[in-house]
Amino acid sequence: MSVIQVPEILIGAGGDSEEMKNTLNVMVGPRSYSRLAGSTAPELPSGWSFNVFTQEFYDVIKSDPRFGATVLDLKALEAAKQISYIGGYQNTGYFLNKFVPRQSDVRTGGGALELNYSQNSPIIRLADTYLMEAEALGGTGARAQALLDAVRARVGLPSVPVSLAAIKAERRLELAGEGHRFFDLVRWGDAATVLASRGFKSGKNEIFPIPKRNSC
Repeated sequence: MSVIQVPEILIGAGGDSEEMKNTLNVMVGPRSYSRLAGSTAPELPSGWSFNVFTQEFYDVIKSDPRFGATVLDLKALEAAKQISYIGGYQNTGYFLNKFVPRQSDVRTGGGALELNYSQNSPIIRLADTYLMEAEALGGTGARAQALLDAVRARVGLPSVPVSLAAIKAERRLELAGEGHRFFDLVRWGDAATVLASRGFKSGKNEIFPIPKRNSC
């Protein structure tokens, strides 16, 4: 069965209020970032240094063709004396390149600049729908194989036999940094194992707590 193309859905620009555009950019941007003399590193606005990738994830994705679009390796640029920045909490030097702000994303209108970057953020992507359908099919059959192949072929990767394990691995790399990983691990029943070092407790942390106080 052929795979049908559908548009991706984005959320982003709109309005002139204090916070009506993208705040993710400033959260994942490097803190106090600057290029050193003669540097060929990208020009970036400074951010808050949240949500850096772990060394373990870096090791998994470093040979994948999606690496450059996913990870901004400031660790290597700093070692090469191209840039300087202040490492934030749990800094690894591996930043979320999909959403690290660029100078072209900086808002020039009113409102708080750090809360109104103009970069769009996807709320659902075509690759996500393909992999969800392949998973719903149990990770078997010609349709599931075609869906997995379509995601991999987009970045020049060869076909691999479809399975739930292959789909899990593909979602981790394709959707890295887009807010799916925790919910995927919970749905698969893998969270207690994968997130054990983060203090995840089975039967408790699958759901978010209800706040004691309503701030609305």
